[in-house]
Amino acid sequence: MPPHERRLPATQFTRREIYDIVNDPANNPYDGGLHFPRKFSTKLRDAKKLKFTTFGNSGVEYEFIDENHLRRSQRGVWIEEYYESYDAAPGIVFFFHLHTNGKGKSTPPPKMSAYCVDFNTGLVTINDAQIGHYDYTPRDVSGSISFAAFEVNGKLPAERHSFTDDFVGKVAAWDVGGMWLTHHYINPQFFLNEIGGGADSLFLTIAEPARYVKVAENIYVFTWREMAGPGLMGMDVMDTSKMQSVGMFYGISEDDRLECYCFTRHAGKWLSVEDRKKMHKDGIFSVIADVPRYPVFGE
Repeated sequence: MPPHERRLPATQFTRREIYDIVNDPANNPYDGGLHFPRKFSTKLRDAKKLKFTTFGNSGVEYEFIDENHLRRSQRGVWIEEYYESYDAAPGIVFFFHLHTNGKGKSTPPPKMSAYCVDFNTGLVTINDAQIGHYDYTPRDVSGSISFAAFEVNGKLPAERHSFTDDFVGKVAAWDVGGMWLTHHYINPQFFLNEIGGGADSLFLTIAEPARYVKVAENIYVFTWREMAGPGLMGMDVMDTSKMQSVGMFYGISEDDRLECYCFTRHAGKWLSVEDRKKMHKDGIFSVIADVPRYPVFGE
């Protein structure tokens, strides 16, 4: 989608201006509009050291100092970073961190990495993202998904997570920060994002790039770029048995600041054709009154 067709015409910046925004000392990127505070996971801290192997002996090594500080190896140099990690399901952790020079400064282009780590299987999904997707604009976020593994009981698993089409053809309603969204999963690389607004009316339906990864039974990674707005990337780990998730947003926000913060899908519902007909006639709240509310996992 060309930038001029967006609902929210985002201010365009040069790469130098983006670098200045990313390194603004007055900004806290780990706080954002849909931020939902959760308890940090302790599983990575307790694991202490992990190597995520992608292929052959290639991979990335981490040392987890405590619940919010890690060291990562980059070309033989260990760099300390702030990170956040959350329990997504039993034995499954979601964590993410910005890439800096070890002194809090981003090096261009600005980068972030997010991980879904399955301690049950030793399998990992990695999303390496950077601000600057030049098919669109320099402020758009591009992400690259890869699959890795780590040793469990001294053995490195041979299998890996993989992309899936399990969602294709389905429609779900999600509660994200008190706002209900309807997602139409139209194919393995796109979805339609329908956002309800005002007095139960609909004001936006837009196609956005997305990828889906199957982690385990009822557990999926979902990642997308928000073409409706300023080009943020979203990624979360969904538990479709409870219709909940934990995830994060990364990029330059609508108010032109760096964001890299946790969000949660509090509840959700798969919508039937009849649900969708009723929703478009009577509004989203006519079909989600019966949605069960589970405690957020890890709280």
